[in-house]
Amino acid sequence: MPQHCDFCYKDAFFQGGRSFYTQRVEEALAEIDRLPGRHLYFLDDHLLGDRRFGEALFSGMKGMRRLFQGAATVDSILRADLIERAADAGLRSIFVGFETLTPDNLRRSNKRQNLGRDYKAVCDRLHSLGIMINGSFVFGMDDDGDDVFKRTVDWAVERGITTATFHIMTPYPGTQLYARMMREGRITTHDWNVYDTRHVVYQPARLRPDALKIGYDWAYREFYRWSSIAQASLHHGTIKHQLKHFFYASGWKKFEPVWDMLIRARKLAQVTPLLEAVLSRVTGGQTKAHSTVAPNPFPIISSEIGRS
Repeated sequence: MPQHCDFCYKDAFFQGGRSFYTQRVEEALAEIDRLPGRHLYFLDDHLLGDRRFGEALFSGMKGMRRLFQGAATVDSILRADLIERAADAGLRSIFVGFETLTPDNLRRSNKRQNLGRDYKAVCDRLHSLGIMINGSFVFGMDDDGDDVFKRTVDWAVERGITTATFHIMTPYPGTQLYARMMREGRITTHDWNVYDTRHVVYQPARLRPDALKIGYDWAYREFYRWSSIAQASLHHGTIKHQLKHFFYASGWKKFEPVWDMLIRARKLAQVTPLLEAVLSRVTGGQTKAHSTVAPNPFPIISSEIGRS
């Protein structure tokens, strides 16, 4: 079912979920069967949102030898066995909206599906299935201070997150966040060209606007440093899984100009076999324990958080 986070632009675009719909399974399978190659990317924001649909879809895909990527919520990954069914059908990478490590930020943003969820358990379950994680994180929420950038990057690297997508919180028109920011007089520009999650368009509660922008840029640089990629890859328990992580994460950011050139030259199909090789399934390894890691400062990863 649709989620209703206060900052999500799609909640506004789709009128609070009233135009949400699910394609018929047989139509989806027929469309998949018509598509060339093996690799697919599902644009659905919540591939595990409808269990009956998901079960039928993944069952129908099992014999297709597809490799696919998609997105799902934290709670749906922890629930029952649908994520295992997706992995058996070919799911190899998933976008997960962790968003913040601070419970009060989740409550204020109406991100209820994340409250009280064990983020570590989400990562461990996906790693055990050979599914790479593209973690989404939002900076500039009202409880974010100057330490949010380092805490978030350190947590993502330590948990073996393969790729990370960082955002500056952006109050898109039509969202509850925009309405609240307008009431509080915190919107600083209506230049829609900079409403792109890369620019600061409002007055943060605990950060200077320039500090938020600088911290956002720093997080991307720090997470995608060669040393950070290598450290995160070592979280996995087998050499094959470590190499898969390293090459995928490196290709994601370190070679962006190359990908841009291939796309513009319409040569992307020629390197698709390389992507499919990297996405091949890796399972069976245990994640490594790190005895030298300091006590975890992030309370959200405890399943006890948020129970009241």
